[in-house]
Amino acid sequence: MLQAGYAQEIITPPTGVGLAGYFNARPNEGMYDDLYVKVVAFELGGKRFGLVTFDLCKIPGALFERLETGIIAKFGRELYEALILSATHTHTGPALGDAEADERTRYALDQTAGAALRAIERAFMNLLPAELEAGSVYNNPYGFVRRYWMKNHTIVTNPGWGNPDIDRPESDFDRTINIVAVKQGGRIAALLCNICNHGDTIGGNLVSADWYGRFVQEIQHQLTTGLPVLIFDDCSGNVNHFDFRQKINQTSYAEAVRIGRGYAAIVLGALKELEPVSADAVKISNTRVEIPHRRISPEELAAARRTLETVPDIPKGGDLESQDLANGVPAALRYFAQRVIDCHDKSRKSHSCRLTSIVIGNELAFVSLPGEPFNGVSQAIRAAGGFKYTFVVELAQSVSGYLPMPECFERGGYEVQPAVDSAAPEAATELIRGALDNLGIADHRGSGR
Repeated sequence: MLQAGYAQEIITPPTGVGLAGYFNARPNEGMYDDLYVKVVAFELGGKRFGLVTFDLCKIPGALFERLETGIIAKFGRELYEALILSATHTHTGPALGDAEADERTRYALDQTAGAALRAIERAFMNLLPAELEAGSVYNNPYGFVRRYWMKNHTIVTNPGWGNPDIDRPESDFDRTINIVAVKQGGRIAALLCNICNHGDTIGGNLVSADWYGRFVQEIQHQLTTGLPVLIFDDCSGNVNHFDFRQKINQTSYAEAVRIGRGYAAIVLGALKELEPVSADAVKISNTRVEIPHRRISPEELAAARRTLETVPDIPKGGDLESQDLANGVPAALRYFAQRVIDCHDKSRKSHSCRLTSIVIGNELAFVSLPGEPFNGVSQAIRAAGGFKYTFVVELAQSVSGYLPMPECFERGGYEVQPAVDSAAPEAATELIRGALDNLGIADHRGSGR
């Protein structure tokens, strides 16, 4: 019999801690709303497993290390290897990568790791008999592929509102929203949702869970219950909320509220269509995939050095954003030129990433992926996997950066710009193969092409 339990803890950092997701420093100056670590724990056939989400832009290496050490010490390696740890991707959460930065950042790192361990422990203490219902809806009106073919046949990321030189988006993306309801005693006790979009609608220096938090609040408001709601970010390395057909302000807290409530309406409308899914067995698999790193040619290196020699060092007021590269902002040109040099001088040959899959019954699968893969990665996994409901969970289990599709590298754009240990063109293909192998999908030739 399936059993399920839930717990959450607040992980809002103190003021002064740097916020993640931008190139420039943004010290926390207050908060719109709290951040959480949330856990849904399961037990089935004598196996314990679970899903853990953090309201963070990403889980940095320092936090992964604390979690691995703490979970294994407290619960054992078997449970550690049966948990998927992921971040929602809010760009107004703390940057915890540098544990030695200052006292407040160290406090925030300790607080977040400790909160996760408490939530995991309490979630498993709360196990009760449960059933699962699932459904999906192909409706994502708040997501847009952010890479565009321009009329001059180049690719630009975030080309600007109402830009007359836009031709078309580079690709389409999977608009599927997957939903799992954990039911106990005839009621919905928890909701798990898989949605593709970036969490960068607010900007500024105030902490917020972004639209993810407003989504949860609206679900709870409409259902008149404080039921736990977890969001798993589908592959959205090339997807965000900017609709460049319009000339409106799409960076504000109000925008986070609008999108969160909009997604909540879609999910609430789908609840009546959920169907029972079998939960008679669970299969948990772990593997590792080697992510090859970008190599810098002599020509690229020379061009970067020329940029630093010739482009004036003019600071930019406000946040330094990805579209500043396309707009030729001097601060952005110099920033990305230095990244090319650092990529050449400091990158390793590759790095290893952990992949975890949890398959419940024969219809429902959870697949973890590191970093920010382009949506083509999740499309390939769903197409070859054959499960009725596949939750593809990015920013999970290991640290990595953008993982674009191979053909995107020669086209340009922000996401394929070199950085230390940035992915090589073949990385996405290796990731797809590793994920499908881990699922036990034997014949997936051609996946990711």
